[in-house]
Amino acid sequence: MTDTQHNHERQPFGKRKPKGECPRCDELHDGAAPRTGWTSTAQRAAEEDARRADEIARHFASATHRSGGCGPVCTFGDW
Repeated sequence: MTDTQHNHERQPFGKRKPKGECPRCDELHDGAAPRTGWTSTAQRAAEEDARRADEIARHFASATHRSGGCGPVCTFGDW
C-alpha cells in the first residue's frame, strides 16, 4: 500500500490531475489500486441492497414464514 498523498484539492466526480501534476494521481493513472475504505457511496448502497434482498429472501424461504409463524400479516423487512 502506498502512503503517497494528493497535492491538490478534491477533484469533482473522482477526476484526476493530468500526468505530472500530482504524485498520487500519477500512481492511479499507472494502475495503482484505490485505497481501501474509499469505495463509492453507490457501491456501498449496492452491497447493502444485495445483503438486504438476501435477508428478505431467506426469511420468505424459512419454515417460520411458511408456517405462518411471523403473524397473520408478514411485515418482515417493512422498516
